[in-house]
Amino acid sequence: MRKFYKYLSVLLVLAACGEDETKPVSDAEYFPLRKGFYQIYNASETNYFNIDDSQSRTFQLKTEVVDSFLNQEGGYTYTIHRSERETPSAAWTFKNTWSVRTTPANVVVSEENVPYIRIAFPAVTNRAWDGNALNSLEADEYVLAATGKKYQLESGEEVGPYIQVVQEDSADPITFMDKRQEFYVRNIGLVKQEFTDIIYCSDADDCVPGTQVIERGRIYVQTLIEYGQN
Repeated sequence: MRKFYKYLSVLLVLAACGEDETKPVSDAEYFPLRKGFYQIYNASETNYFNIDDSQSRTFQLKTEVVDSFLNQEGGYTYTIHRSERETPSAAWTFKNTWSVRTTPANVVVSEENVPYIRIAFPAVTNRAWDGNALNSLEADEYVLAATGKKYQLESGEEVGPYIQVVQEDSADPITFMDKRQEFYVRNIGLVKQEFTDIIYCSDADDCVPGTQVIERGRIYVQTLIEYGQN
């Protein structure tokens, strides 16, 4: 009988370990929110005003959770300060304030008071939702395109698991390209954002149509290089 109980105890321990290893990821952990948590990104941006007029720059962006307050939904809204600097040795300059809240259904990011649903729960492959459902803009379908166990940061560090949210993936080789996507890692948040929204020149008086000469639009890439807790 003692051998039986010993055997049963071993089975229970193994079962408990198995439960821990297969414990599902909390969706909200893909967008961690706690006071003092910060992220630093390398960013590059090019704005096209017309065929002969564009402006490019590289800079660093810092986001930091600085406060939180109880919202009308009974949860918490977190205040995020965004700052920029032109070089790694320069001082940070405050840019603007965003806010974020999580609900059992989604993560809502308010960019200068315009709310967007960045992630919808459950965070599973092929899930689709309207990213503009909470604002007055026209519908914009987001798709959770992929999930994975490992994501490699710019430093070479492997982290994970991650999710890939495709906000738009459409193009015509003659007239336009609209491709936007974001990658999120558990307990780290946004690790990469790629944004391309451009119109190609199609006027024969100004260019050769079909050669993908950019007439106007914006290309933006933001990549995480550091994160931590103050």
